Amino acid sequence: MEIVKMKTNMLSRKLIAHVSPDYAKAYNLPEGHQSVGMFTVDNDDVGYLAVDDATKKANIKVIHAETFYGGEDCSWSKYGGSIYVLFSGPKVADVRSGMDYVKNFIDRQSCLYNFDGDESTAFYAQTVPRAGKYFSEWCGIEEGKAYCYLVAAPTETNFALDKALKAGDTRIVRYWAPPSNANSSGAVLTGTESACRAAANAFVDALKFSLKNPNAI
Repeated sequence: MEIVKMKTNMLSRKLIAHVSPDYAKAYNLPEGHQSVGMFTVDNDDVGYLAVDDATKKANIKVIHAETFYGGEDCSWSKYGGSIYVLFSGPKVADVRSGMDYVKNFIDRQSCLYNFDGDESTAFYAQTVPRAGKYFSEWCGIEEGKAYCYLVAAPTETNFALDKALKAGDTRIVRYWAPPSNANSSGAVLTGTESACRAAANAFVDALKFSLKNPNAI
């Protein structure tokens, strides 16, 4: 089976240089953070990893990130996408820098794929050598430690996840059972970079087997 890369797209993005006091209160922004940025993407997995990458390079904090129910196909807007993310920073320059890093990750570093061009087999399997501040908080990963992010359809994911864990010395730090908001399932594993890469490779191999043999037990 051929692995085909799928393009992901930032659908909307906005910056607010100076939020109102009530706005800051509604989002419980950190003291001293007066600027915010928000964006939507047509794949939620990419959105999570993109903003984590940005927290390694820009002085920002992720305030809210959540997958929409049903994903992009059930979006209430053509710009709604699959996820909404809002982050803040002390200055608008910090937020603008963070948004640039997010956009670069979405355009150049996303690892969304499918098999043989069939988008119904879409999966995400990416190893990140160093966790950012967001994943450190969201998943409880030590900042700077490697992780791999593994997502696919429910049955395939939960079959392949066991193979991934057996392939290297990794552990689950975040898991979402089916059905998730986007009707998928997935996990974040952490360990050494080499162990995470071995786990991700084993995950993809097991997905292939599962898709080729959907009723084999």
